[in-house]
Amino acid sequence: MTLEQKLPMALSSLPWKRQLAFSLLVLERLLPSPIAFSKDTHLDVSSYLAARDYVWTALGGIPDLSRGRSLNDACLRDAPDTEKFSHDLTSFALDAALAVSDILEFIADGRLDHTLSVSTHATDSVYLFVSGPGSSSSLPPGRAVEIEKHPLVQGELRRQEEDFKFLSGLPDAFNSETISLLRARASAQPPLLTLLR
Repeated sequence: MTLEQKLPMALSSLPWKRQLAFSLLVLERLLPSPIAFSKDTHLDVSSYLAARDYVWTALGGIPDLSRGRSLNDACLRDAPDTEKFSHDLTSFALDAALAVSDILEFIADGRLDHTLSVSTHATDSVYLFVSGPGSSSSLPPGRAVEIEKHPLVQGELRRQEEDFKFLSGLPDAFNSETISLLRARASAQPPLLTLLR
C-alpha cells in the first residue's frame, strides 16, 4: 500500500491539532515557491505569510475564525492566475496558495479532506517539477511511472510519512515546548523544490 493510500487512514487517527500540524509542516516546504515567485513578479504574497503566522497561533490556542476567513479570502484573491503569468513558478505558487486556503478551511470546519488536499498540492508540485515545463496531464504510462519513482517525488512522500511519525510521537498537550519542536522541524526542512535552495 502506497503512502497516498495509507495517508487518509493514518491522518484520521490523529487529533485535530496534529492534523493541523501535519498540514503546516507541508506548507512550510511549499512556501518558498510563492516567495521566489513574488520576488520575480512583484505579486504580493504577504497574505500567505500572515496566514502561516495565524496557523502557528491556532496551534497554541483557540483560533479566531473570522480572522481565518478574512485571511482565506485574501489568499485566494492573491493567488496567481496561471493565464496571466508565464513565470516558471506560477503553478507552484498557485499550489501553495491553495494549500494555505485548505489549511484555513480545515481550521474552520475540521474536515480531513482539507489536510489531504495540502498533501496533494505538495506532491502535485513535485510531480509537475519533475515532469518538466509544458508537460501535460496525459503522460505516457512509462513516463508517469518514471516520474512517480523519481527521487524528488519519493523524497516528498517520505517526508510526509516522517512528519506523520514525528507527530504521532508528540505529547498530547500542544504547549509552547511542543510548538517549539514543530518550529524546529519546520525550519530544518529543505524547500519542496530543490531549485529554491
